[in-house]
Amino acid sequence: MHCLLLMLCILTVMSCAESEQYPYQNKSLSISERVEDLLKRMTIEEKVDQISAQLLWMDEFYEKRNYAVGHIRNVGHFLPDENLPNDPRSVAERINEDTRLSMKSSRWGIPVLQHGEALHGAQWGNATCFPQSIAMAAAFDDSLYYRIGKVVAKELRAVGVRQVYAPVVNITRDQRWGRGQESYGEDVLLNARMGVAYVKALEKGGVVATPKHFVDNYGEGGHDSYSSITSWRELREVYLEPFRACIQEGGARSIMAAYNSIDGVPSSCNGKLLRDILKDEWKFNGYVVSDYGGVEIIADNHHLVDTEVEALGLSLNNGLDLQLHTTTDKLLQLVENGTISRKTLDESVRRVLRIKFELGLFDDPYVDADNATDIVRCPSHRELALESARKSMVLLKNNGILPLNKDHIHKIGLFGPAANTLNLGDYSGARGGWKGDGGVTPYEGLKKAFDGYATVVLNTTGQDVKALAGSCDVLLFFPSIAEEEGSDRSSFRLPSAHIESKHEESKAIIIDDKQNLALEIDQERMIRDLIATGKPVIVVLHNGAMIDISDWVDGVAAILEAWYPGEQGGTAIADILTGRYNPGGRLPFSWAKSIGQMPMYYAIKPSGRGYSYVDCDGKPLYPFGFGLSYTTFKYEHLQASEVLQPGEPLRISVNVANTGDIAGDEVVQVYIHDEKSSIVRPMKQLAAFKRVSLKARESKTVELEIPNRQFALWDKDMKFKIEEGWFEVWLGKNADEKIVGTRVYVKAK
Repeated sequence: MHCLLLMLCILTVMSCAESEQYPYQNKSLSISERVEDLLKRMTIEEKVDQISAQLLWMDEFYEKRNYAVGHIRNVGHFLPDENLPNDPRSVAERINEDTRLSMKSSRWGIPVLQHGEALHGAQWGNATCFPQSIAMAAAFDDSLYYRIGKVVAKELRAVGVRQVYAPVVNITRDQRWGRGQESYGEDVLLNARMGVAYVKALEKGGVVATPKHFVDNYGEGGHDSYSSITSWRELREVYLEPFRACIQEGGARSIMAAYNSIDGVPSSCNGKLLRDILKDEWKFNGYVVSDYGGVEIIADNHHLVDTEVEALGLSLNNGLDLQLHTTTDKLLQLVENGTISRKTLDESVRRVLRIKFELGLFDDPYVDADNATDIVRCPSHRELALESARKSMVLLKNNGILPLNKDHIHKIGLFGPAANTLNLGDYSGARGGWKGDGGVTPYEGLKKAFDGYATVVLNTTGQDVKALAGSCDVLLFFPSIAEEEGSDRSSFRLPSAHIESKHEESKAIIIDDKQNLALEIDQERMIRDLIATGKPVIVVLHNGAMIDISDWVDGVAAILEAWYPGEQGGTAIADILTGRYNPGGRLPFSWAKSIGQMPMYYAIKPSGRGYSYVDCDGKPLYPFGFGLSYTTFKYEHLQASEVLQPGEPLRISVNVANTGDIAGDEVVQVYIHDEKSSIVRPMKQLAAFKRVSLKARESKTVELEIPNRQFALWDKDMKFKIEEGWFEVWLGKNADEKIVGTRVYVKAK
């Protein structure tokens, strides 16, 4: 009888929806009015459902799916697990059906919010795969990154995914952290600008961005999610700033709390972080989600309470709005026993409903599945993937061998485990891996580039390496390392078969997608063997963090940092090696000489004594912002105001000339230093940057702007303010190489 009445009620409400019987269904009303009208009609159970979420593997999706919950990890993310159709149309149809059943299960027709991942592309099946985040930071081009974000948003919306847990704006100053590839490197400004660009593009494209992991997501030793010992001053000056920018400038409508603890309090229940800073100080009006399992570990790992239910109550009372993932009965229990007040419940539900209305899910919850095929991985999107791969790569060494002269090379040998793989990095494609067609490996890209000029030979298992190398004019080595979520490193050397690890990848066992071959090699020994042939050796790196190259760097002719370059990476590598494209990327982190220098970053504060070790000068092998080009640049006529008025940005102009015979890109970098302050400040800080393209012998006047807040500090009372005084301002090729500078007197209010 009860079930019959419920069905009648559902049918009645669905019928009423067509006639807009209730105010919340009236599109002419304000979103606030619609939210409040719906909120007052909902039962406690229905409210609890709206701050509940679910994640299901493909084999259990249709058996355990609770259509009442307000948030679901979209089904497209798991389709490759079962070898089911995962083309755009099929994914869109499945998400549409899931949304339909979700709305049908609700008395009020409340739509589910389909969420997923989008670290460097919409993470399902065969969406366009762009270069990894660290690679995009190396491009030093936030306008390019904004364009990428717009494409990612289109491909997400095309199938119905409306929230993603991206970007990662955790600053990486210890390269041992396995997730450094997901970040934008070591610098505060670079993280903030890249984060804002991506967030703004997603949000304007109708997708809720969720910067993560709030905050300081790794601890001593580069260990993921370790307890943070970072001071509140350092958190304010460094780790919180990119999140603030993503919210206040980028418009992020969600934030993900980290797994770790800050000052003894887990991030998911840290009231100072989630309530005092995020919601009260920054006026964040979106909603906060935990990381998956982030609430349970408050009891199981951090041992603050005995049960998950207690942990959930602690979290919701301290600023968390949504647990990923949870069961509604636990939430209901907390409300019924008074642990969570009706006011707290309503506030979280209000935040969720408002965003669902803003997204238009109540009025237009479905997508055109037929249209999805025309949008996803269309030619312009693939071309953007190629452009971004080209712009992200960094030339670290070149003895003059690059670009390769096609007329003087007859045979090229390719060696190493990544020579013929789509080495895409972490969070690439759906859980079962990227399934798009048309991805290009280095071997395929080079073979096409040298077609008609030279033979490109791929070293495979069983071949005599020295014999093959001896028959070639140029030798290319493509190493591979093991780094990803859950794979922090204690060594920066290239993995070999002699390294023991629970992760098989650390033995450099790579399955070749194109020939189904498995290679198990001592990579560093192979590089030394190739050098010993006397033939020029070029190393093309695939990685997201630094590698200890000290044993072989002097013997190789060139080193190209290709990162994890996305689906078109093979073509981009070939374009750079042949000179079709002039590399213009710059390092987004300081490349240390050895692991003993970790953590390492350029924006250090003054030492009371020195900066070196007894066996090392303490300087990086390659500084932050470093990168070579096939051409040269000259800076002249720096202009900047001598006095900066309160609240005004500092405007700088400089003439940059390409003094070479080929076109190229230069990254103009501006650094500042506070000459005297009440609090110890970094010796230098990146304050502005701009990537500029110049034709051969062309010059341009480049204009940059430093926001006024870049000159501010957190004083001894932890008040954010500008202290009047002199600042040194200079332009550099990188963090260690000054070109031209001036001094500016900054006035306070």
